[in-house]
Amino acid sequence: MRICAEYASRGTHDYAKFIKPSELARYARGAGLNVEEVIGMSYNPLTKVYSLGQDTDVNYIVCCKRDA
Repeated sequence: MRICAEYASRGTHDYAKFIKPSELARYARGAGLNVEEVIGMSYNPLTKVYSLGQDTDVNYIVCCKRDA
Protein backbone atom coordinates (compact mmCIF):
# COMPACT_ATOMS: atom_id res chain seq x y z
CA MET A 1 0.00 0.00 0.00
CA ARG A 2 1.27 3.44 -0.89
CA ILE A 3 0.40 6.37 1.36
CA CYS A 4 1.13 9.88 0.20
CA ALA A 5 -0.15 13.40 0.79
CA GLU A 6 -1.45 13.71 -2.75
CA TYR A 7 -2.33 11.46 -5.63
CA ALA A 8 -0.85 12.46 -8.97
CA SER A 9 -0.34 10.94 -12.37
CA ARG A 10 2.86 9.05 -13.00
CA GLY A 11 5.61 11.43 -14.14
CA THR A 12 4.01 14.47 -12.48
CA HIS A 13 6.86 14.90 -10.02
CA ASP A 14 10.42 15.19 -11.28
CA TYR A 15 13.04 15.46 -8.54
CA ALA A 16 15.35 17.31 -10.94
CA LYS A 17 12.80 20.17 -10.96
CA PHE A 18 12.54 20.37 -7.15
CA ILE A 19 13.76 23.75 -5.91
CA LYS A 20 15.70 23.29 -2.70
CA PRO A 21 15.12 25.77 0.12
CA SER A 22 18.70 27.02 -0.23
CA GLU A 23 18.15 27.68 -3.94
CA LEU A 24 14.91 29.56 -3.30
CA ALA A 25 16.63 31.62 -0.60
CA ARG A 26 19.42 32.47 -3.06
CA TYR A 27 16.84 33.55 -5.69
CA ALA A 28 15.04 35.67 -3.09
CA ARG A 29 18.26 37.39 -2.00
CA GLY A 30 19.07 38.01 -5.67
CA ALA A 31 15.70 39.78 -5.96
CA GLY A 32 16.55 42.06 -3.04
CA LEU A 33 14.62 40.14 -0.37
CA ASN A 34 15.82 39.16 3.10
CA VAL A 35 15.00 35.58 4.07
CA GLU A 36 13.38 35.72 7.50
CA GLU A 37 12.55 32.03 7.99
CA VAL A 38 12.45 28.67 6.25
CA ILE A 39 10.15 26.09 7.81
CA GLY A 40 9.08 22.62 6.76
CA MET A 41 5.52 21.41 6.36
CA SER A 42 4.38 17.86 7.10
CA TYR A 43 1.11 15.99 6.84
CA ASN A 44 0.20 12.82 8.70
CA PRO A 45 -2.50 11.03 6.66
CA LEU A 46 -3.37 8.75 9.58
CA THR A 47 -4.22 11.58 11.98
CA LYS A 48 -5.06 14.08 9.20
CA VAL A 49 -2.89 16.67 10.96
CA TYR A 50 -0.64 19.22 9.28
CA SER A 51 2.36 20.49 11.20
CA LEU A 52 5.31 22.84 10.82
CA GLY A 53 8.82 21.75 11.72
CA GLN A 54 12.45 21.47 10.69
CA ASP A 55 12.01 18.90 7.88
CA THR A 56 12.25 20.79 4.58
CA ASP A 57 12.96 17.71 2.45
CA VAL A 58 9.68 17.89 0.50
CA ASN A 59 7.36 20.73 1.53
CA TYR A 60 8.43 24.04 2.94
CA ILE A 61 7.55 27.71 3.31
CA VAL A 62 10.00 30.59 2.93
CA CYS A 63 9.18 33.93 4.54
CA CYS A 64 10.95 36.92 3.01
CA LYS A 65 10.93 40.64 3.72
CA ARG A 66 11.95 43.58 1.59
CA ASP A 67 13.62 46.52 3.35
CA ALA A 68 11.72 49.80 3.03
